[in-house]
Amino acid sequence: MSKENIYIELHEDIQSAVEKIQSSEADTIDLVIPTGARILQNIVDAHLIKDVADECDKDLTVITSDLMGKIFAERAGLAVTGLNGAEESGVVVSQAISSTGRISDIIPRKRGIPIGISSEKKQQAVLTARTKTVARSSGGSRSNDKKAEDFYLKKNKGENGASFLKSYREERSKANVFGNLSKINHKKFLSPSSFVGLIVFVALAVSFVVFSQVLPKADILVYPAREAKNGSIEVFISGKDSKTDLEKGIIPGELLTSEKMESIESPATGTQSSSGKARGKITIYNTYSTQAQKFVSSRFQSESGKIFWTVSSVSVPGYTTKSGKIVPGEITTDVVAAEGGDSYNIASSKFTMPAFKGTAKGDKIYAVSKEAMTGGGANGAKIVSTNDATNAYDSLKEEIKPQFDSFKQNLPQGFSFWPEAYNEELASSSVSPEVGSVAEKFTATVKMVARTIVFKNDDLDLYINKRISKDIDENKTLLTSSKDVSFLKQPLVDYQKGTVSATLNVKYDVMDDFNIDSFKKSILNKKKTNIDIADYKADRIEVNLWPFWVRSIPSNPDRVNVTIVGL
Repeated sequence: MSKENIYIELHEDIQSAVEKIQSSEADTIDLVIPTGARILQNIVDAHLIKDVADECDKDLTVITSDLMGKIFAERAGLAVTGLNGAEESGVVVSQAISSTGRISDIIPRKRGIPIGISSEKKQQAVLTARTKTVARSSGGSRSNDKKAEDFYLKKNKGENGASFLKSYREERSKANVFGNLSKINHKKFLSPSSFVGLIVFVALAVSFVVFSQVLPKADILVYPAREAKNGSIEVFISGKDSKTDLEKGIIPGELLTSEKMESIESPATGTQSSSGKARGKITIYNTYSTQAQKFVSSRFQSESGKIFWTVSSVSVPGYTTKSGKIVPGEITTDVVAAEGGDSYNIASSKFTMPAFKGTAKGDKIYAVSKEAMTGGGANGAKIVSTNDATNAYDSLKEEIKPQFDSFKQNLPQGFSFWPEAYNEELASSSVSPEVGSVAEKFTATVKMVARTIVFKNDDLDLYINKRISKDIDENKTLLTSSKDVSFLKQPLVDYQKGTVSATLNVKYDVMDDFNIDSFKKSILNKKKTNIDIADYKADRIEVNLWPFWVRSIPSNPDRVNVTIVGL
C-alpha cells in the first residue's frame, strides 16, 4: 500500500486541493494544511475533501494546527491530526504563519468555488475540461473522469450550504470550542474603531458649540403699514432727444420698424359676363422732333395688325442728341384692345400709329410693349375678380402678423413699449394679372409694416419716482413695487416724428420712514415672539431663524437680514 504526503500552499484554493487528491496514485494520503491557508475555512471545503477522497478510494488524513480547520474536518468525518502528530509520522510540514489576532483569521473569507452561480451548461463544460486534465496528468481511466465530474455536479445541489450552517451552529453551541477565541482580540487599550468614535464624538461636540455661536441667522420680512396715494403725470417720449429731462418730463425714445412681404398663388374664380378686352402697357418713342408730341386717346397697331387704344392722353418728350446720336424721348402708358377676345393676348410687339402712316412721323413715332397683353377672353372665361384679390390679401396679412411677434419680443436690452404706441398696417398690395384680367390663376403680393416707439424702463421709473417724491411728506417713503401706471386718456402717437405724448395715472403706496439699522439693534437677542409690530408701525413681521434649534435673534447684527416688503 503506497502513501503520499500532499502539501497545500497558503494561496491554493479548494479546486487545486481536489485535483491533487484525484491525481495521486497513492492509496494513503496525508493532506498537510498550514494555519491561515485559503482552504478548510468552512464546512463546505471539508465535505468536498471528504467526498473526493471517498470517490477515489483514498485513505486521507488531514494534518493541520488551524483551529477552525480541525473543527470543520472532524465534522465532515475526516481523520484529523495536529502538526505534532504529523512530525512523529515523518511528515515534513511547511512553516505556518503566525496568527494576527484578528477575527478574520477564523472567519471564512470570500473566494471562488469551482461550482458556483454560473449556468449548469457552463459548469459542465468547465468541470469536464478540468477533470479531463487531471485524468490525463495522472494516467487515470475514463471512469475516473466520470467520477470527478459527477462529484462536482452533485455539490451544486445546495446541500453544502445547509450542512455548513447546521454544523457551524452546533459547534458554536459548544463553549469549549469558542471559549478561548475572545482572547485573540483582547487588548488592554481602546480598539481603533472605539478610538475613532471617541474622536468623532468630541469633534461633533466642539462643532456644536462653535456653530451655536457662528451659524445662527435670522431672515426677517417686514410688511410695513401702507398709505394709498395717486396722481397724474405728464410724459413726452421723443425720438429726437437723447437725454432725459426730468424737469420737462422728456424721455428719450426710438422709432423701430419692421417690414414683411409675402406672396401667394391662387386660382381665379371670377367669370367674365362679356368678351373681355386684353390690356397691357406700351412705351411710346419720339425720334421725330425735339418738341414734345401730345396725343389724345390714340390708336396703335401691332405687327400682327391688332389695334390697341391708349386709355388717356399722353405727351411724348422730344428727342435729344448725345455724342451726335439721337436719344428718343419716351413715355409709358396703358392701352386696351379695340375688341374683346383672347386673340388680343399677344406677346411683346412693336406698334405704329395708323394715323401717321405714309407721313414723316410714320416711322419716327412708334411704341414697344415689353410684356404680353392679357385679359382678352370670350364670354364665361375665368377672370381675376375683386373678391379673389381681397381674399388673397386677407390670407397674406394673417400669415404675416405672427412674424411680427419676434419683432415685439426682441427689443433692445432694457427697452419696452406701450401697446397703445404699436401699429401694424398694410404698406402695399398687388395682383398679377390685374383684377378683371382673364386668367386661370393669379399671384397676390402683400407688404406690411410694424412700427413702435420704445423707451428705457429705467428712464420712465426714474422720472415717475422723482415726480412722486415731490408730492409726498418728508417722513414718508415710496414703496416702489406698489406703483400701478395707466393712461388717463389715449396717448397721442406720431410715427412720422417718433413721439408719444401721454398723461399717466399713477397709483402707489407710501410708508413711514424705516431705519433698518435701528430696527436690528432693537431686536438683537430677542425671541421672535417678543417682537411687537406696533412698535415699528408694521402690519406683519415674519422671522425665520436658522438652524432649527435657534430660538432667539442672533446677537451679531451681521447675521440678521431685514427686507422691507414692497420697498
